[in-house]
Amino acid sequence: MAQAKSKVVAKPKVEAKTKKPAPQGVTFKCRLCEKQRPISEMKVIKRFRPVIIVCQDCEKGLQ
Repeated sequence: MAQAKSKVVAKPKVEAKTKKPAPQGVTFKCRLCEKQRPISEMKVIKRFRPVIIVCQDCEKGLQ
């Protein structure tokens, strides 16, 4: 009787999983300085039509 040859199958190397950056929450882009800021640092300026969303730093400059 012939013996069955077993095939050796090499497993593909699994690359190390890269860590994804932790989500930093909701961010908005300031209409004036165009920097990405968290929502807690944004202000709504209602005296303009349409209203604009700006960061706290730019809001001080508008007053």
